[in-house]
Amino acid sequence: MSVHVHVRLNDGYAVTEDGQLLERSSCHCGASWETTYQVDEGEPESI
Repeated sequence: MSVHVHVRLNDGYAVTEDGQLLERSSCHCGASWETTYQVDEGEPESI
């Protein structure tokens, strides 16, 4: 018996209209999902 484990492949990032960071991911099996992150308000950090 085999067990499928999702392999997360990054499909890119975007910013939503309300300022959240959106991460798009998928698996080679065809499953896909999106995760949003609230970005802290304040001064941008420099790299």
